[in-house]
Amino acid sequence: MSTNQNKASVHPLKATAEAIAGGTQGEYRAPRMSHMQSANEGPADIISKVSGASQGGKRVDDGAYFTNNEGHPFPDPKTIGGIPVASDVHLFQKQQTFNRSKNLERMVHPCGSGAFGFFECTDDVTELTKANFLSTVGEKTPAFVRFSTVTLGREFPDEARNPRGFAIKLYTGEGNYDIVGLNFPVFFCRDPIQGPDVIRSQARNPDNFLLDHDALFDLLANTPEGNHAGLMFFSDHGTPQGWRFKHGYGCHTFKWVNAEGRFVYIKYHFIAKHGQKQFTDSEAMQMCGEDPDYSKRDLWQAIEKGEEIEWTAHVQVMDPNEADPDSLGFDPFDVTKVWPRKQFPMRKFGRLVLNKNPENFHRDVEQAAFSPGSMVPGIEDSPDPLLQFRMFFYRDAQYHRIGVNLHQVPVNCPFMAKSYASLNFDGQMRVDANHAGNKQYAPNSFAHKFRPDAAEAPYAVNDNIVSRKSHYWHEGKKSDYAQATELWTKVMSEQEMKNTCYNTAKGLRRVQFPEIQYKYLAQIYNIAPDYARGVYDGLTDPQFGFDKVEEMAKTAHVWYKEKKFQPSTENKLVGKMPSMPVYNV
Repeated sequence: MSTNQNKASVHPLKATAEAIAGGTQGEYRAPRMSHMQSANEGPADIISKVSGASQGGKRVDDGAYFTNNEGHPFPDPKTIGGIPVASDVHLFQKQQTFNRSKNLERMVHPCGSGAFGFFECTDDVTELTKANFLSTVGEKTPAFVRFSTVTLGREFPDEARNPRGFAIKLYTGEGNYDIVGLNFPVFFCRDPIQGPDVIRSQARNPDNFLLDHDALFDLLANTPEGNHAGLMFFSDHGTPQGWRFKHGYGCHTFKWVNAEGRFVYIKYHFIAKHGQKQFTDSEAMQMCGEDPDYSKRDLWQAIEKGEEIEWTAHVQVMDPNEADPDSLGFDPFDVTKVWPRKQFPMRKFGRLVLNKNPENFHRDVEQAAFSPGSMVPGIEDSPDPLLQFRMFFYRDAQYHRIGVNLHQVPVNCPFMAKSYASLNFDGQMRVDANHAGNKQYAPNSFAHKFRPDAAEAPYAVNDNIVSRKSHYWHEGKKSDYAQATELWTKVMSEQEMKNTCYNTAKGLRRVQFPEIQYKYLAQIYNIAPDYARGVYDGLTDPQFGFDKVEEMAKTAHVWYKEKKFQPSTENKLVGKMPSMPVYNV
């Protein structure tokens, strides 16, 4: 048994024992005589082994001969005079399977890889959350993490300039919990209607399928709030050194709810124990050519050598009564903003360790599905508008890509859940117990097993008016740039600033329209005039003077902000504790 397997064997398997091996009377399965391509195992059995949560068992093919999908022995090709014939069902099935062997590519985060391991609760946070996997210091929860680039294609070099996805799946006793984040603590938009625009602006040109620098810079030129993430994008954080040497962030604001029903707002930070490392632009470009799979290879090989890849998990905590932008000076539910660490210090609560590689990429990684809506009791949503919509559309995207029964794919199976009795039935390729004797409607007179205690904690929002009025506190204000200014002036070193100017100018030189160039420069001028000047000086024969940038910057914060929908003083995102009980006692 490998060192990694020994380390993984400390996982608590209470739920697995209950779900798989418990209650064995009349249902105990003897050791399998043959691997049978895992056809005589369920997804919970498979993922329990693949994740490292349980050891042993047959892992590789030991069949006496090759077969087709129906189990028929596979002979040599069948021909007539050496020419293939239509009655060669083996030949046809092989080609038909090949023709359909790739899933739809993810619309976002298509290029990536991942690994298994565990999350360990290291600090007592029970006064903040009732989450099952955080209830006991020392408890370890099986985990899968997928890293990715965000907007580039499935087989694009993984060291290209791009944000990096950092998606965590925790197999807890009350179901799977997904944290779907980035290596940036902020995103490029806060309004969910702009989500597809951000991705398409970094996609290929629909006319010629070339990378589209016009689109990338044009969207940022007209989206003031997007340039906080834009600054990180063009810094060397846009080219991290592989998957391992980077921090991860939940980005959104979430609620932690305790056993008494009281809640706090939190933000997740996963700090790389092994530190952050970035390539410069030229180093990243070189690596793209020398090893397009550098990030994937680096993670795989490190784990194969027995290394454990570790992040320390922290939260920032905010009382709901503090969560008011008027008093904070920033909107705590705006995903284009961070919470200042001096004001809301980091609090350690666990560690995330990766120590086992997948056993089959297509099954374990390509078919892994994540959704911010996959939350467990004790962890809930906030008034963050982008989070609210991502909770729907991430799962919907995976239903489109894989199917509504994606939970049957082992990597998505909630194999540690103490109870698993879904009220969602049927659908393509449903192969588990499906109804399992349950009625296909509720309520009914035969079973009533709902969990009222799992109801979310109520919170009070700002108003009860349905309209298209903006509630984004920073909208149309110069304060949209303030945190990016802090990052530039107080966090980045002189060399980091120089590299960022070079990286930005390199991309902006490829823009064909001077209007896009000077409008983009006007946005970053409002972050820092010396940043805009450094980028301007890196352009080749600009068709406008820097005075044009200075003039345009005066109104850049209100571009495309429709006056009719601008927030009034009373319009803001709020999620306060109700003044009186909401649920009946």
